[in-house]
Amino acid sequence: MRILIQFRETLLIASTILLFIGLFSFDIYTPTAFADHALYVIVVLIATASRFSWLPSLAAGTGTILTVVGGLGDPWFVDLPRWVQMGNRAITTVALWVLVWFAWKRRQAETALQKANEDLEHKVTKRTQELAIVNRTLVTQITERVQTEQALRLSQGRLADILDLAEDAIIVTADDRSITLFNQGAVKLFGYDPEEVLGNRIDLLLPERFRIDHPSYINVFVHDSESAHRMAQRREMVGLKKDGSEFPAEASISKLSLGERTTFTVIVRDITDRLRTERQLQSLTTELMAAQEEERRRIARELHDDVNQRLALLAIEMTNMLSDPSTLTIQAKETIQSLNQRLVRISDDVRRMAYQFHPSILDDLGLTAALKHMADEWSEKTGIKTVIVQQEVTDPLPRDIASCLYRVAQESLANILKHARAARVELELTCDDQEITLSIYDTGVGFDLKDIRARHPGLGLVNMRERVRSVRGRLDIQSELGRGTHIIVHIPLSGALHEEATSSYS
Repeated sequence: MRILIQFRETLLIASTILLFIGLFSFDIYTPTAFADHALYVIVVLIATASRFSWLPSLAAGTGTILTVVGGLGDPWFVDLPRWVQMGNRAITTVALWVLVWFAWKRRQAETALQKANEDLEHKVTKRTQELAIVNRTLVTQITERVQTEQALRLSQGRLADILDLAEDAIIVTADDRSITLFNQGAVKLFGYDPEEVLGNRIDLLLPERFRIDHPSYINVFVHDSESAHRMAQRREMVGLKKDGSEFPAEASISKLSLGERTTFTVIVRDITDRLRTERQLQSLTTELMAAQEEERRRIARELHDDVNQRLALLAIEMTNMLSDPSTLTIQAKETIQSLNQRLVRISDDVRRMAYQFHPSILDDLGLTAALKHMADEWSEKTGIKTVIVQQEVTDPLPRDIASCLYRVAQESLANILKHARAARVELELTCDDQEITLSIYDTGVGFDLKDIRARHPGLGLVNMRERVRSVRGRLDIQSELGRGTHIIVHIPLSGALHEEATSSYS
């Protein structure tokens, strides 16, 4: 190919030279009236076909020289002005160089086009390589994704097998609440086969009064981390079986987000047996507290009515012995006086012990007087200012409610003395047709409720909670470090509707 190009260029140059020689010879012997020198344009046009950029310029220059020389040596017509012949040759010269200019411009365009073509080919080659790399990467990713999907399906199969072994009901739903997984524990608990519930909404498993009718509730749970945290905790609920029967359950919901897809896993546990056991324990606790309070009352009565009276009789007899000085020596009198004083102190201790076991003022004068007496005595003993706001209760309170409120106040004052380092205590008792409320507030150091939740509360708090629960009441404890503690007890009166007893540290 290269030899052929060289031969073509050689032939082109030789043809140009021969044409110039022939045309010059023809121009020399032709009268100037004939513009045969214009034929040099053909030679320049032939030269533009060469791949050498200098050949058209050389041909134009040669043609210009030959045109001028030819004009000097040609024969002239006598009657033709000389400027005409010279003008013709000038036009030829201009035409030659115009052709060269056009050839140069065309070559520039061809060069630019060739460069653009080369750049395009380079870009196409580079882009092809990039596409090949991307294609290989895409193939690799597709392969990995296929492998991942296969592994995921295998894992899901294994997970389903593992979940089927769980005793708890495990239900997986999409963000539209449609059920996507229903394990064997759920089959046993709800009575549905998986084919009957898959694709249906989870509302199928809830009584109508507990169903979620607003999708915004789910949206809040999806986007609100605090709501998600609360839902992840175990909460009591009511489930609905296939046969229409309801059962108490404990459920927790966890969220899993994979890209734009969100799924929810619900773990449900039947707590019928646990609630039955808790009710039995609560009933037993109530009976034990009632028995304890009754035993306290009996011991207090025996101490006050029997032992204390016998001690009082003994003290009277000793006093009578001292009234007849003739029968006793001075040493015997002193001994009897000492024994009499000790008997009086023992009698006071027995009376105080009887009051601690069960204050008789609670049975004789009622809760209002008992609380006032206890607060005054406690304030005098500790030096802590106590403010009492009491509302008179017209109807006598049931013995268990009065005893519960008195013991809660007693335990609270003991805790304040032991832990609070308070300068002031406010005690308020209010009552209406529905419930009676006892509020105890101190200005002490307070405590961290989270710390109390993290570890087991003290026996005092447990005792108060169980006492309040035994009379279907509600105990609320509010406290912050450095801001004191506020204890509120709400107890429904007989015949008033009230929710099941609860206790909260809020």
